[in-house]
Amino acid sequence: MNKQLENLLKLNLEDILKVAFQPIYSLDGEIKSYEVLSRFYNKDNDVISTIKVIKFLEKQDTIHELDFLILKKIEKYLKDGKKIAINISPITILMDEFLEKVNLLKCNLSNLEIELTERGDFNYKKLITRINQLNKLGIKVVMDDFPMKNSSLETLLKTQINKVKIDRSLLKDINCPLGKEVYKGIVSLLKTMKHEITIEGIETKEQFDFIKEIGVNFVQGYYMGKPILENELAL
Repeated sequence: MNKQLENLLKLNLEDILKVAFQPIYSLDGEIKSYEVLSRFYNKDNDVISTIKVIKFLEKQDTIHELDFLILKKIEKYLKDGKKIAINISPITILMDEFLEKVNLLKCNLSNLEIELTERGDFNYKKLITRINQLNKLGIKVVMDDFPMKNSSLETLLKTQINKVKIDRSLLKDINCPLGKEVYKGIVSLLKTMKHEITIEGIETKEQFDFIKEIGVNFVQGYYMGKPILENELAL
């Protein structure tokens, strides 16, 4: 972490954060929901690496500040009836304050989806309990980056995960017959477990045609549509 970035991040997060919205489509091309993406800029409007910002906040044990800020920013869209997916750190999800923040949202909580990536150290048993608590509030929980984390399958078996998002890195392997069969096998497994499936990272017509052939619930990627800046997302 360079000193310039460290000094910048000591400022108010709200001053450097902008959010974008990645459309999530059905296979027939209808926008069904949006995934929130964090974008960071300095005072000269130069882009700051999102990965570096998140790693710094995690190292400082302040990642929850970003999660809570984004939750606040999307409240008006949830209230308007848009379905919004937000990636939340497991560390934040396990905080008692997180449930309090969620319950204070003035919106229909069924419009909120929480994308879960199992990174960092956390109490796994408590996470299972928290996922089930969120379900009772009407919030859908999405397993992100499947099957790239060691405990992803265990989490699917032990919790009421509603949706699964297959990691974009697996698409690069569908150019060979074996890669296609592996991908089909993952989709088949998730269908057997009755999970809704989102495919992310679709960038070409060939990828889209393959995904359409095997059949899933939702797709996202630059081939269908690029992220929309907040001022372009009509209320």
